[in-house]
Amino acid sequence: MLRYRRYRVFLLFTVVAIIAFVQLRGTQEWETAKNYAPDALRHPWGQNPVDGTKPNPDQRPGVIVVETKRPDLHIPAADTPFDRLPAPTYSHINRPTQKPRPTQRPHKTAPTKINPTPDQDGIPTHHYNLDFNPADIPVEHGEGRLEPVIPPANDQVPIIHWRKQKEHFPVPEGSTIQLPTGTPTSIPKIQHTFTEESEVAKADREQKQAAVKEAFLHSWNGYRQFAWLKDELSPVSNGSRDPFCGWAATLVDSLDTLWIMGLKEEFQEAVNAVANIDFTTSIRFDIPIFEATIRYLGGLLAAYDISGRDQKILLDKAVEIGDIMFGAFDTPNRMPVTFYTWKPTFASQPHRASTRVVLAEIGSLTMEFTRLAQLTKEPKYFDAVQRVTDALEEFQGKTRLPGMWPTYLDASGCKRPSHSTDPTIPVALPNTEAYIRDESSSGNPVDATTLEQDVPIKGKIQGWDDNHSSNSSSKTKRQLESEPLTDLDAAAEKKLECIPQGLVSSSDYGSEQFTLGGLSDSTYEYLPKEWLLLGGLKDQYKTMYETSADVFSKKLFFRPMTKDNRDILVSGKLSLSPITTTESTEIVMDEDFEAESAHLTCFAGGMLAMGAKIFGREEDLEVAAKLTDGCVWAYESTATGIMPEALIAIKCQNPASCTWNETEWYSRLDPFAESRMRAYNEQIAAIKEQQAAAAAASLEKPPTAASTAESDADAEVDRIIFDQRETPAVSPKMAKRQLDGVSTEGPVKKEKLGPREDADYNPYPDPPPTLEEYAKSRIEDERLPEGFLSIVDRKYILRPEAIESVFYMYRITGDQHWREVGWKMFNAIMSKTRAPYGNSAIDDVTKSIPQQLDEMESFWLAETLKYFYLLFSDEDLVNLDEWVLNTEAHPFRRPTAEA
Repeated sequence: MLRYRRYRVFLLFTVVAIIAFVQLRGTQEWETAKNYAPDALRHPWGQNPVDGTKPNPDQRPGVIVVETKRPDLHIPAADTPFDRLPAPTYSHINRPTQKPRPTQRPHKTAPTKINPTPDQDGIPTHHYNLDFNPADIPVEHGEGRLEPVIPPANDQVPIIHWRKQKEHFPVPEGSTIQLPTGTPTSIPKIQHTFTEESEVAKADREQKQAAVKEAFLHSWNGYRQFAWLKDELSPVSNGSRDPFCGWAATLVDSLDTLWIMGLKEEFQEAVNAVANIDFTTSIRFDIPIFEATIRYLGGLLAAYDISGRDQKILLDKAVEIGDIMFGAFDTPNRMPVTFYTWKPTFASQPHRASTRVVLAEIGSLTMEFTRLAQLTKEPKYFDAVQRVTDALEEFQGKTRLPGMWPTYLDASGCKRPSHSTDPTIPVALPNTEAYIRDESSSGNPVDATTLEQDVPIKGKIQGWDDNHSSNSSSKTKRQLESEPLTDLDAAAEKKLECIPQGLVSSSDYGSEQFTLGGLSDSTYEYLPKEWLLLGGLKDQYKTMYETSADVFSKKLFFRPMTKDNRDILVSGKLSLSPITTTESTEIVMDEDFEAESAHLTCFAGGMLAMGAKIFGREEDLEVAAKLTDGCVWAYESTATGIMPEALIAIKCQNPASCTWNETEWYSRLDPFAESRMRAYNEQIAAIKEQQAAAAAASLEKPPTAASTAESDADAEVDRIIFDQRETPAVSPKMAKRQLDGVSTEGPVKKEKLGPREDADYNPYPDPPPTLEEYAKSRIEDERLPEGFLSIVDRKYILRPEAIESVFYMYRITGDQHWREVGWKMFNAIMSKTRAPYGNSAIDDVTKSIPQQLDEMESFWLAETLKYFYLLFSDEDLVNLDEWVLNTEAHPFRRPTAEA
C-alpha cells in the first residue's frame, strides 16, 4: 500500500504545478479573448473582401510556411520567355494565419484648442505647458515591416476609416512654401552618347533582356495567382503576407515595371485592381511613412507618368494616400511623425515628432511629395518636405561630423531643460489633504506612442518644492503643524515649457554613426535627384550634396586588400563618441572606423556618377567606378556569386600601394596569437622554475624516511598539478590528463620527482594553435572568402543596390564592362533564388546550396529586375536625361522634358 507521508513533497509540488499551468493557460486565453472584446470594435478586423479580386476555390489558407530544408525541386525553364499562367479565379482573399502580436490602443482624449502665434519664419510658435520633461518624450517604436494580428473575419465588427482632421499646427496663411518657378536651368547631359550597335550585339542583348523579362513574369504570375492584392508573395509555399498595411505593395510597386517591359495587358489589369485598394483603412494601426511614400506614393506617381498620364485613377489614388500621410506633418515644428497612427482616435490628437527618428525616414520624402505637388498644382505637399530640407540644411554644419548627419535625429523641436528638477524627497506637507488632483486637462502635443500607454496619475503633492535640496530635506522630519511651502496653483504656473529648437542629435553623450548605408542612404541620394526634379532651380540641394560629398568621400571611402590587388573602393562606417581628455576638460570626438561593406551602400557608385555629370565633379566619376567595382568584387568573392548583406573587409593603410599579404590577413583573423603564445611560454617557464626549485631542495639535506614519504607525496601532487595545466586558448583537441588507475595487485608505487621512466609522460601543456592554424580554422568554419574578416549578415534578400550602380555606370560611361558584370550577377542570383512560384531570399551566400527563406519583397519586381532589364534595353528607354528615378526605382519625368 502506498505510504502517502513519504510523497508529501512530491504531491505538493504536483498540485502547485497543475494550478500554475491552469492559471497561465487561462491568462493566455483571456488575453486572446480581449482582442475580440467590445473595445476591439475600433479595429478593422472585419474588413470585407476587396471587390474585383479573382477568386480561386482551390486556394488553401495562406499559412506562412518556413522551409527547414531546401526542397529538391527541378524547375524547367519556360518554353518561351513570354509564357504566362492562365488568369486564376478567387472566391475571396484568405488572410494568412500569423502569430498574434500584442496591440495597444490610443485613449480617447478630446483635443484641446491651441492658439498659435506666427514667428519670424512664418511657422506658428506655440506656448503651452508640458506635464512631462521633454527629455522623457517616448521614442517611436514603429517597424517598417510589420505583420499585424489578423483575427477571423467578422461582419459584425465595423471597419474604421481614416478621416481628414482639422490641423492643430497649420502653416499660417500666406506662408506656404511654393514650388520654384521659371525656366529650368541648362543641366549637363547625363547619359553617354551611344553609337548604333551591330546585329550580333543587338541579338545578344535582346536575348539577355528576354531572360530578365521571363524572370519577372515567373514572379509576377506567382503573385497574381497566389497573393493578388496582398503585399507580398511567399514564393516557396505559395502563401502571402501583409507587412506594409495590406495595400497590395507588390502590385503598386510593380506598375511601372509592367509598362516598361511592354506588358500592357498585365498593366491594365493591375491598374483596374488599384481602384479597389482602400488607403483609408489598414490592418496595421500605424503607417510607416517612409515605406509608404517610396513604394505606394512613388509607385502610383511613376506609373501615372510613364504611361502617358491618361490613367487618372493612379493620380487620384496618389492624392488619397498623400493626404493621409500629410497628417503626419501636423506637428509644432512641422517635422513628420515617421510612424503615423492613422485612426481618428489618435489622428485627432495633437502630436509631435520623436526625439529619435531615423535620418532616412525623415529625409527621403522630398521627391515623391514634390512630384505630387507638381502634378496636382497643390503646393502644400512641397511645403511639407521643403521644411524638412531646410531643417536638415540648418543642422548640416552643426553635427559632430559637419557636412553629414548622424543616423538618428531628435526631431521633436523641444529643447531639453538645462537644469535638472528631479526631487527624490517631498518637502513638508501641510495639515490638509496631501494629494490634490490636477483638474486641468492637457492638449499638448504627444509622441506617436504616448497615447498607447497608460496615462499617469495627474496630481501634485502640495508643498513639493522642485528646487529643494534632498540633503536638507533629509535632515528635517515632516511636521504636520508646519506651514505649506508652496501653493499648488502657483506651482502649476512654473511647469516646464517647450523651448523650440531645430533638428539636433538624439544623444549628447552616446556614440553616433555616420554612414551611406542603412538608416541614412536615401537622404543623400535624394539631394541631387531633387535638384534634377526641380529643374535645377533650387541650388540649396546642390550645395547640400556637394558639402556632404566632400566629407563622406574623405571619411568613409577606403580601399580593401584583395587577393588580385584590385584598385577598388568601399564605403565604410564611422562612429564618433565625445570624450574628455586628461589634459583639459575640453570635449573631443573619438573616431572609430569600421571597414564594413554593406549591400545598402552599393547605391553610392551610381549617386556619385550622376553627381559627377550634373555638377561638373568629373573626379567623382572615377571614384564612382571604383565604388561600383567594390560591390562587384563582393559578389564575385562568395560561393554563390552573390554579395552578403554586410561584411567586414581589411582596410589598406596606404590606398596608393596595397598588395595582397596573406600573413596580414591571418593576423587580422587572429589578433590574439602573440598573447596566446606569450601565456603559453610563461606557463612553461613557471613549470621549469618549480621543477628546478624542487630538485635543488631535494639535494640540500639527506631525506629521512618520513620526509621521503612526504616529498614523494608532494612530488606526486606536483605531477598531478603539472598534468592538469592548460593554456588559456584551449585547442578542441586538448583534454585534461587523468590520473592512472590504481593497481589492485600490490602496494602503490610512489614516484620521486625527476625524469619519469614512462616515455609517454609529458609534464608540459600542449602548445596552442599557431597563427596559421587558427586562421585557417576560422576561414574553414566560417567559410570566409579571401580578404573577408567576418560576415556580419550572410543573407541576400533580392536587393537592387549593386545592379542599380552597374546600370548607372553603363548608361553614364557606355562601357560594356558593366553589362558583362551585370549579366554574371543576374545568372548568380537566378541560380540560387528561383523558387516554385517566384524568387526567394536566401539565408547564406557562402553556402553552395543556401536555404530559401520564402520571402520576396516588392523591390524584387520594382527595382532589381527593372535595373537588370534596363541594363539590356535600348538606351532611350527611361533616358536619364528625361527621367529621374526615386530610391525605389520609380521614374519621375524631369521638367526639362515636360514639353
